Amino acid sequence: MSRAPLRRTLGAVAVLALAYTGASWYAGALAQRSIEAWVAQANQDIQSEWAGPGAAPAVQVLSYARGVFSAQVRYAFHFQDEHGKDQTLTFADALRHGPWPWAAVRAGIWRPLAAYSQVQPQPGGLWQPWFDALGGKTPWQADSQVGFDGHVVSLWRFAPVRTADGQLDFSGGSLAVDYVAQTRQTHVTGTAAALTIQDAATGGRLALQGLALDSQTTRSGDTGLQSRQRLSLKQARVQTPAAGELVFDDPALSIAAARTGSLLDSRVQYDLGQVRAGTQALGSLQLKASAQQVDVAALQPLLLAWQRIQARRGGADDQPLSAVDEQLLRERVLPVLASAPVVSLDAFTWTNAQGKTRLDARAQFRPVADAVPQTLGAVIERGIAQLSAGASLSKPMLLQLVRQSQGGGNPDMAVALFSMIFDQYTARLARAGLVRRQGDDVTASLRYADGSLTVNGAVMSPADFLARAGVGLGME
Repeated sequence: MSRAPLRRTLGAVAVLALAYTGASWYAGALAQRSIEAWVAQANQDIQSEWAGPGAAPAVQVLSYARGVFSAQVRYAFHFQDEHGKDQTLTFADALRHGPWPWAAVRAGIWRPLAAYSQVQPQPGGLWQPWFDALGGKTPWQADSQVGFDGHVVSLWRFAPVRTADGQLDFSGGSLAVDYVAQTRQTHVTGTAAALTIQDAATGGRLALQGLALDSQTTRSGDTGLQSRQRLSLKQARVQTPAAGELVFDDPALSIAAARTGSLLDSRVQYDLGQVRAGTQALGSLQLKASAQQVDVAALQPLLLAWQRIQARRGGADDQPLSAVDEQLLRERVLPVLASAPVVSLDAFTWTNAQGKTRLDARAQFRPVADAVPQTLGAVIERGIAQLSAGASLSKPMLLQLVRQSQGGGNPDMAVALFSMIFDQYTARLARAGLVRRQGDDVTASLRYADGSLTVNGAVMSPADFLARAGVGLGME
């Protein structure tokens, strides 16, 4: 019997083994380069957005032990807590190299991969109470598929946990991440059934049900970014000993942002849903706010300077600024004004069965030349291009809130008193030209620009406005 076929078979197996070993080594090298690039990009993103008083949080690769078929990686996340104390969270990554990592095959994933990653937190630090509550078991694990084209699919699973003191009760949840390298687009979705947090010091309690997260971010160039995030809840319950319990049905938070270079445009919308206090239906609340042309790179030094000044002053706002601090703030304000930013409360609305009350405001700024010495106050005054505000108050809506706020008191008496005061002051302000009364609604609009006020379409000086306000409020 010829041994040639056996030798050819063994030779083919050896070639395949050698080829797979080479491919696995290449996949491991590719995975390491990708991880190092991700860590560098994460730190760059954090640094570019950070405006806190201390050092920016940072991700660090503590160790990277790479073999042919696998690697053991340890990460650290460094940050300062709300008390300014340095904290570190550590993670361990059991990384399996491609093209067919056995851990991925066992999970039913047959497509070729550069790597298959399984990350878990390590005991210690702020993780420790979570580990203790789970008897030493890991509180979460992230399994990630890393493709040769840079495509990453990750699934995070969070274990249910209840701390011994009862201050945290979490149902567990999941988070899915899909990153497409070619388009630099990241899509994140997450769900959790319930989360309850209690504060033993204040007796407060926050209970959330039906949490859902949907986020999408697309990057372009070094600093270009477009993103949208939405966090929705089935219900939120907030309870304090003083105010009792408030219930919010179907609340949601939506954020959209676009950044080009250092300029940021953003919009935020809070939908607090239907609000209830006990058996009382208080209506629905919505808040919309936005900002345009905000120079983030210029805003960060201003915020840092102000936070450090406040820290030196012990948070006291009634103390005048020193000449040095005023000059420092002046220097930090000028670059912020240079981009002509706009900040606005687009709408705050409160609607109940009896009507709707709405408020809005807008501040538009402009560049200020640094040619001549100016005080901080003069810079801010010259930097205001326009201020505007509007209001629409529904008397029946407000009366309904007054009635509901009485609890066990006499609601009719309180409603009658509020109605009388409301009519008295709105009539005075209407005669002064500061508001308009249209049936049960009271409206007002105000615009300030270049030292002049326009109130409900009528132009007047700030001194005239203050005089009219004094008459309308009975302060003459």
